[in-house]
Amino acid sequence: MGLIPFGKVLNVHGLSGGIKIVPFSKEFHNFFSIQRVFIDSVLNESPIEFRILRRRFHKNYAIVELKGIKSRADAGRLKGCIVMVNTSDLLDTDNDEYYWFQLIGLRVFTINGEYVGRVENLMDRAQQSLIIVSNGKKEFLIPLVDYFIKEINLEDSLIVISPVTGLLD
Repeated sequence: MGLIPFGKVLNVHGLSGGIKIVPFSKEFHNFFSIQRVFIDSVLNESPIEFRILRRRFHKNYAIVELKGIKSRADAGRLKGCIVMVNTSDLLDTDNDEYYWFQLIGLRVFTINGEYVGRVENLMDRAQQSLIIVSNGKKEFLIPLVDYFIKEINLEDSLIVISPVTGLLD
């Protein structure tokens, strides 16, 4: 699939070129297996690949040292840049697990075959995540839980939901 946004360079860390990366997801477990990142800078036409030398996690961000970034000044040039990863570098998911990027763009239908719209985005809430579905006229927030989501079919690019009264009003 290619590169997907993983997070953003929040700031520099230390004197030797470390950076703080805030992920776009609460899930850090993938970052342990990733050996490279791609930094998208407006100064470059395409993202630049960096090998990860060291990483550790603190609170809600990762502190990362990248090959080729040796000073605070080098790291400072990356501040605010988007950090991307190659989808081929991500861990495989279980049968009932999905990455958010896999769900965006899927068509959503009710169990009766009625078209609801397309997944435009996802929203993470304390209780559960929500898929944001739009049909061009209305937007619907549908909890990403088994009670509502009856099927996710990546091969056919669709999600089947069982809406309760009022969910699609």
